[in-house]
Amino acid sequence: MIRNTFKLVSNIAVRPAFSSTFVRQPIVASSMMVRNYGSISEKEITDRVIGVVSQYDKVSGKTVTPTTTFKELGLDSLDSADILVAVEEEFGIEIPDEEADKITSCAETISYLRKTPTAK
Repeated sequence: MIRNTFKLVSNIAVRPAFSSTFVRQPIVASSMMVRNYGSISEKEITDRVIGVVSQYDKVSGKTVTPTTTFKELGLDSLDSADILVAVEEEFGIEIPDEEADKITSCAETISYLRKTPTAK
């Protein structure tokens, strides 16, 4: 009985729980996933930036306005970097490090996005 059980177990392919290699799966975009904004209005940029900042876990429950600074929200430089990464993902852009270092508020984020023609 034990010998038969061992045979059954030894025939099972075991995959390690952690693998150091990652396989990227192709992403297939449906028509519902593709958004084309063309030119974005200042109001839409403002609303989306405030939305991104408001959703940050350390900001929850605090009032976020277009003039709010990250410091007023109690955020440090790493938190600001996290927010800017979320903004990059939201708008489909990449903010150069030199520019990101200068952005310390919602207003500066909005201003940067208004000057960025590739923002979606």
